[in-house]
Amino acid sequence: MQVGEQISGACAVSIVFRFRRPKAHFKTNGELRETAPRHCITRKNDIDKCCRSTLDGMVQGELLVDDCLVVSISAEKRYCVGAEQPGAVIDVMPLA
Repeated sequence: MQVGEQISGACAVSIVFRFRRPKAHFKTNGELRETAPRHCITRKNDIDKCCRSTLDGMVQGELLVDDCLVVSISAEKRYCVGAEQPGAVIDVMPLA
């Protein structure tokens, strides 16, 4: 497979969704509150909906011929750490 070539066979996808923490999770001095949740469990961003929209975007962006080609998916939702920006880190691995 060449760089920039559209994936037309079975593949595995790994996605890490990074979300910015709400301001309420921090003290006025910028430190994380002890009561701040460790895991990103917001109702607004269900992990299945995040995966679905990301895979649809990969088809629209012409990385995948069709999202039915994804035979394995690993997904994680978490808060940004340090200077990380919100977004998604996506790895696509074509399978033989």
